[in-house]
Amino acid sequence: MTRFRYFAWRIAKTFGISMTQRHASHAAAELHLLREANEILGRMSWKDTKELKELSVEYWNLRKLTKQYDDLSVKVSSANVDLQRSHEQRSGLLEMVVDSTKDLVVERESLIDKSERLGAEREAILGEARSVKRRHDGIKAKLEVLAGEGAPRTPDVDESKAELLKLKKRFKSLRERRDTLVVKIGNLDTEVEEIDGRIKKTRADMRNEAFESYQSIGKANRGISHTRAELGILETEMSALFAEIGRYILANHSHPSLDMVVRNNRSLVNQMAALRISINLNNQLSGRETPIPQA
Repeated sequence: MTRFRYFAWRIAKTFGISMTQRHASHAAAELHLLREANEILGRMSWKDTKELKELSVEYWNLRKLTKQYDDLSVKVSSANVDLQRSHEQRSGLLEMVVDSTKDLVVERESLIDKSERLGAEREAILGEARSVKRRHDGIKAKLEVLAGEGAPRTPDVDESKAELLKLKKRFKSLRERRDTLVVKIGNLDTEVEEIDGRIKKTRADMRNEAFESYQSIGKANRGISHTRAELGILETEMSALFAEIGRYILANHSHPSLDMVVRNNRSLVNQMAALRISINLNNQLSGRETPIPQA
């Protein structure tokens, strides 16, 4: 608010036109802006206040805190680089878990496929053996009945005996083939189990290595979070010191000792001085006659 507008509102107030709440709201908003501007002015000019005894405490504290802040910032940057490297290493290890056992998986699947084919052949043999045994049992029962009835020997009986002998040989051959297949299938199952063990061991070893990377990532994240918390504390302390320097410069900007500081930030100081006047005028129009502090 300019002084011209202030007088205009004062005249309006004599005619019963008063916007107390509006002026109070403007004063509060401008005061918030002034506080932010104090910090900005202090942040921009604190390095130029080394020779000012009145600000020596703030200056040297900021020198110390700035060094700590820079050191922590470097630490965070370095930790982020290490963290990214750990993430890439872990991702690579997880990909290698699959790649490292790819050939073993292919071999395992080939053995399982072969075992399944042999299993199907064994089932076919067992089916044929059951059919042979059923035929054998039927002929044997026939011959037993005929012998029990005292039937004479006939060509049919001789033929049945001959077939019974063939069926016995066929059943024996099928049983031997079945036993051979059982051994082969057992050997294949053993090979599959051995490959399974190798796959599990390889993957477990690499997962353990990946887990170590994961632990490193967790530790790095905790370290970064802790360092960032320390940075936050420093930022709060530094902001308070910046604001104090800004308030002092604004309150004493016409003093010769601040010529260089004000010269480097003339535009901002002028805007802040005008803002402070506007706050006081708005406060007066709102019924609050006490001006804001000078420093």
